[in-house]
Amino acid sequence: MSSTTTLHIAHFNDVYRVGLQKLSSHSLDTIDVTQFAAGLQDIRERWSGDGLVLFSGDVFSPSVESSVTRGSHMVPVMNFLAPDVALTGNHDLDFGYPHLTELIKDCAFPWLLSNIIDTETSKIPLALKEFHVVERAGIRIGVIGLVEKEWITTVASWPPNFVYKDMKATGMELSRYLRDPNGEYRCDFIIALTHCRVPNDVAIAKELFALSPSAQKDKSIAPLHGVDIVLGGHDHMYYISAGVTSWDGYDTKKIPLGAEQDHGDILVVKSGTDFRDLSDFTVTLESTPEGSVRKRVIKEIKGRRVITRPGSSSSAALTKILEALLSSVSESLKARSFAAAGNWFADIIRHAYDDCDALRSSGGSDAVLICAGTLRGDSEYGPGNISLGDILEILPFDDPLVVIEIDGDGIWDAIESGLSTWPAQEGRFPVISGMRVTWDSRKEPGNRVTGIWLLKEETTTTDDDSNDGQSGGYSTPRMVDSEPISRIKGDKEYKIVTREYMAQGHDGFTALKGRKYLVDDESGQPMSTIDHNMSTDLLDQFNILQLKTSVITPRGQSDGKRLIENTIPLQRNPRR
Repeated sequence: MSSTTTLHIAHFNDVYRVGLQKLSSHSLDTIDVTQFAAGLQDIRERWSGDGLVLFSGDVFSPSVESSVTRGSHMVPVMNFLAPDVALTGNHDLDFGYPHLTELIKDCAFPWLLSNIIDTETSKIPLALKEFHVVERAGIRIGVIGLVEKEWITTVASWPPNFVYKDMKATGMELSRYLRDPNGEYRCDFIIALTHCRVPNDVAIAKELFALSPSAQKDKSIAPLHGVDIVLGGHDHMYYISAGVTSWDGYDTKKIPLGAEQDHGDILVVKSGTDFRDLSDFTVTLESTPEGSVRKRVIKEIKGRRVITRPGSSSSAALTKILEALLSSVSESLKARSFAAAGNWFADIIRHAYDDCDALRSSGGSDAVLICAGTLRGDSEYGPGNISLGDILEILPFDDPLVVIEIDGDGIWDAIESGLSTWPAQEGRFPVISGMRVTWDSRKEPGNRVTGIWLLKEETTTTDDDSNDGQSGGYSTPRMVDSEPISRIKGDKEYKIVTREYMAQGHDGFTALKGRKYLVDDESGQPMSTIDHNMSTDLLDQFNILQLKTSVITPRGQSDGKRLIENTIPLQRNPRR
């Protein structure tokens, strides 16, 4: 006769900001990590010691504070939150692997990275673990950590001796090792922490038979190796697969982009971002027949989405820790304020280097190509005042902007790479200025771009529509097509502003690598510095500034014919 056991789990991922953060530009309401900590503590107190807290990666970067502390300020915060196990995320390597090992030494909990091998030792990288085994509620639980291959290209300082190992192969191998009835660990249950985009989480859940209770009625997983549930990070979104029994505060019938293959047959939990969300759930485990590979399987899973609310109670102890950690950092980030819009950044940096020697004689740069992952913050900014702290929060990366020469074939390849992972919400999605791109998302990756044009500025004068009749109108620049960029190798060269990170070929932008530099990394400046200086100068000159941004225009997925074009006005608030 089978028996059941109840296991309590809390999960979170991708957390960056420890200070006050606004949830909306339309409200002054704020939250911070101390409220998240209080909520987690309340959950723990209900467990009576039998719960498990798990973290799926990305904590040391990027943030405003980490640009100063290199992530060290997050160690006391995470030690206070005290996860039982953590997975390494791609941004945890932003300051390099050697620095990550120093941060991990100060952490009071283990860090996993199961499917990355150091070829110099043939083992998991030093300071990280292949797996971790804990006992809760009388059962042995193995926790493994799997990362997708795609994000390795986003790590600027990826060690050349680190190689990727297939997630499925690693999961199966560790299942055999950890579940071995004659082995050291004899685990009853295995959890996979992942740092992947949604499509890869859905796929690995299927490949490792992390099947829902309803799916198990049609396919018994008791004799099969694999994992029992996937707890993911990397996407800054809250997603619970449709196979859970029930989940308060989340509609599992709404399938997000990338999860189209979720047919209610898998168990995947992804818990939002930035201390805004927390997953609190309970799994009921049922024993299997003697001799089964899996000693326990999930009979039922019920959970709830815990949202950090403005005005909720906070942790006084963590507040005290933060005051000591961040007082000097916060003061250094206060500066004069101005109004702008997030998608104005690419337009601003287009002319950042026009006066330098390499570009002055040729009329400046032709266009900008950066990627959406450059813009962080996960918040709404404006209309209203935006501080230097906000700019650093949106643009926390410190690699410089550079200018390269590249032919039309290279531009097409770079844009194709940026669009190749759609509908996965990858950071490589292109952000452009000075170009117009049309593309068809229904086509196969690598063949989605249908046209690229350089743009030129056309200025029109608008009649004064004010009541005082004194301003005499104002000029409104707009961008119109100038010339097509042909996909011809070795033809005309274009001067493109981009990030040094991308020019090195990271995040899939291999087409940008090896190009001639007109402004190199030693001469370039960080994007946050350029945007702050130039936007301040521009906004001081105009009361009203309206720009038509460069648009990446997908074909309408409904009828395949209509081109959707977005014109985004950028307007400075009137002086008061």
